[in-house]
Amino acid sequence: MKKTVIMAAIVALSGAAYAGSVYSPSKGVLCDKKAKFCTDSYGISIGLTKEYFGNKAAKKFERLVEKDHMDMTEWTFSNGVNCNTHKKICKKSKWDDNADAHWTKMLFGTVPHASHGGGKKRHWISQEIVKTIL
Repeated sequence: MKKTVIMAAIVALSGAAYAGSVYSPSKGVLCDKKAKFCTDSYGISIGLTKEYFGNKAAKKFERLVEKDHMDMTEWTFSNGVNCNTHKKICKKSKWDDNADAHWTKMLFGTVPHASHGGGKKRHWISQEIVKTIL
């Protein structure tokens, strides 16, 4: 089965440009206003996307998921924050080796161990998918 590399971060732009785009509408939920998707501790959620951004955003994202066989358990938000549900961590960027306590606690409800870093296998929402979503 084809796996698609997924990336929401726009590499050319700093995270500061989209600092307010990622927010938590409720405990354990993070949403990205720029890319219009939401996540919980299980991964990217079509249901939460529909709840917070409407049916149109959910349907658009659902079509992309079906078409590209996306791995919805690891992603990068438009502000550069990268989260992984298998490792239960979020990092300030996909290149960071250490978990970020703030984002990890917001999504997973726990503070990561200081030595808990990232692995080599990663899946991100591509810039092209973000453009299609927008």
